[in-house]
Formats: sequence, C-alpha cells, structure tokens
Amino acid sequence: MGHNNRESEEKETKFFEKDPSIVGDEGEHIIQGGEDEGGEVGYAMTSRKVLFGLAIVVGIAVSWVGSTQLSQSTYSPTFFAPLFNVWFSTSWMIICYPVFQVGVWVLRPWPSMSTRDVYRDSCKIFGQRGLTVRTFCYYIIPFTVCWFITNYMYVWALGLIAAADVTALFSSNTAFIYILSWLWLEERLVLLPARGTSVLLSILGIVFISYAEGFAGPSLRGILLSISAAIGAAIYKVLFKRYIGNANYGQVSLFLTLLGLFNTLFLWPGILAVYYSGFEYWDWRDMPWDFLCGSAAMSVVFNFLINFGIAVTFPLFIALGTVVGIPLNAMVDVLFRDAEFGPYEIGGTVCIVLGFLIMLIPEKWQEMMSCCYVETAQAEETNDRNNTREGQINAGAQPIEA
Repeated sequence: MGHNNRESEEKETKFFEKDPSIVGDEGEHIIQGGEDEGGEVGYAMTSRKVLFGLAIVVGIAVSWVGSTQLSQSTYSPTFFAPLFNVWFSTSWMIICYPVFQVGVWVLRPWPSMSTRDVYRDSCKIFGQRGLTVRTFCYYIIPFTVCWFITNYMYVWALGLIAAADVTALFSSNTAFIYILSWLWLEERLVLLPARGTSVLLSILGIVFISYAEGFAGPSLRGILLSISAAIGAAIYKVLFKRYIGNANYGQVSLFLTLLGLFNTLFLWPGILAVYYSGFEYWDWRDMPWDFLCGSAAMSVVFNFLINFGIAVTFPLFIALGTVVGIPLNAMVDVLFRDAEFGPYEIGGTVCIVLGFLIMLIPEKWQEMMSCCYVETAQAEETNDRNNTREGQINAGAQPIEA
C-alpha cells in the first residue's frame, strides 16, 4: 500500500508540474505518435490529445477573435475609451484562480493534495518565500504595468485600423521574442535558415501591411501601435521567462488573479485622469456594456484555454490557435464590417503567418537541418579543396614537355 501511495503521489506531482512553455518537443511527440507511452495505449492517448487539441485550437481562435472584434465594436461617436476598456477587461482576470480552485475541487486531479497544498504550490511562482508584500511588489506591479500598456496599445489600434491587420501585426511578436531572448536571456543566437527566414518574413509582412495602410494619418498610428503592442507582448513573455521561469497552470492562474486585483484597486485613478482631461470620452448613460462585458469574458476564456489547454493537449495546438485567429478576423471584417483587403495586406498577412509557423518548428529539427546544412557546406568545401589539391598535385606531376 505504501508503495502504491508513493507512486500515486509521484504521478500527481509530475502532472501538476507539467511545463506549458515547451512547444518544440511536443511537436516532435505528435509526430512520434506517443511511442514513449507504449503500444496501442500510447497511440490512443496521443489521438485523444490531438482531438482535444483541435477543439482547443478552435476555442482559442474564436475567443481571440471575439475579444478583438467586440473591443473594436465599443468605438462609437459617444465612446472612445481604450484605457477604460483595458482596465475593465483586466479586472475580470480576478476570477482566474478561484475558478482554478473550483476545478480542483470538482475534478480532484490530485486527491492527496489539500486546498492549502495546491495554494502553496501556486505560490511557488514567487520563489521560496512565496507570496509576500515584497514579492507582490517585485513581480506583480511591473508585469501589470507591462500588461496594461501592451493591451492599451492593442485596443487603441483597433480603433484606427482593421482588426485583421492589428492581429496580423501583433503576431509578429514571435520574431521580437526570438531577438529579445538572445539579448536578455543570453540564449544562443541560432541563426538557422528557418529562424532567419521567420524573422525576415515577419519584417516583410510588417512592411507590406504598412505600405497598404499608408504612412500617414490614423493608419500610421494604428500600425505603430500594433507593432508596439507586439514588442510589448514579447517583452512581457521574455521577462516572465527570465524572472519567473516555467510555471504550471495553477501558478499562472494565481499570477493573473493578483494582476487583475492590482489593476482593479490601484490603476483606476488613471481612468479618471483620461476622462476628466478629455483624452478619452464616454457617456455613462450610453455605455456599450454588452460589448465591454463580451470582450472581457472572451479575454478570460482565451487566457483559460491558453493556461489549461496544456493539461489535455500539446502546446503546439495552443500556438496554432492564435494563428487561426488571423484569417478568422479577416473573415469577420469582410462579412460584417465591409472591409476590403488588397494584395499587399494579404501578402503581408501571409508572410507573418508563415513566419509564425516556421518559428514553431521544433528547435531540434532546426538544429538537425542546420547541422546537415553546415555539414553539407563543409563537405562541399572539403571536396573543392581536395579537388583543387589533387589538381595541383597532378599538375606538378606532369612531365615538362620540351
């Protein structure tokens, strides 16, 4: 009995500490078909994860599109308030950890762990000391500010250019993440053919969309805000990786709840400042509460699917969900907003999507391709040198004719 209990606890701990940040390795596992699980059971589990993954892809795409489109729908002659929109939506993040705890009580994935044990494990995201006033100020405040500014620029851009263009430009954050990871995380700058192509495609896509929108007026501001939001998202993710590291979904839920709590309690003076200064305006008697609440709810669903989807599927599907959201946003813009997209916008969007997909290729595969590429180049160079040397030797061995 003691041996079985120990095995059960080990399995629960391993499941609880599952790392949602790895994409490449899981991509390989999908191709391998769950060989490490063993026989038919492994294939059945992999098939189940793939099916769940497809559902998660749809859920992430729909929730992202819904949040984006509803945020854009808030803009009207009587309402221009991206800062209020972000503050209101972020406040809803408070429910993340309570919902996580309710899920633990209902599903009981770790029977031997009490509610206090789960909470203590979630507090490990703040280090050995756990959640204290000092760790709250050290982690929550700067990340909340970065989150708030990034989302503010994203929502503001939605009031200036089409949602499809905003989401396409925002998806270029993968290229910025790669560059910032090299600068701040001191990761190897693996300028593999795939990585280099991904960055170049993202830059090319930005140029195409910018050219299509024009380099003046509101369109230019919308483009700059979208790109700034992409950079802000990259900064947030890279700093999270550097100072917090890998976190499970319980820890991320607690982090988001505290982020939403700080936003609600301490950032509201900024809302009053922009309102009374006239920088933003709205009529309390004609507030678009349906769009605001719908956008906030979709944003919460999006974050839940991102954080909890890893429990039932592969991280690769989580990343693909955001890619699917780009063409879905374009479809909504065309069908419901009478938007028209020219060849440059379509080409730019395709470039950014391809760059995003290329960046998802497992790093081991990229290194293998790079090694093959380097080895082939070295072999060709060696052959050329040998051929040259043999030619020189043969030439020196030839008799001098009179």
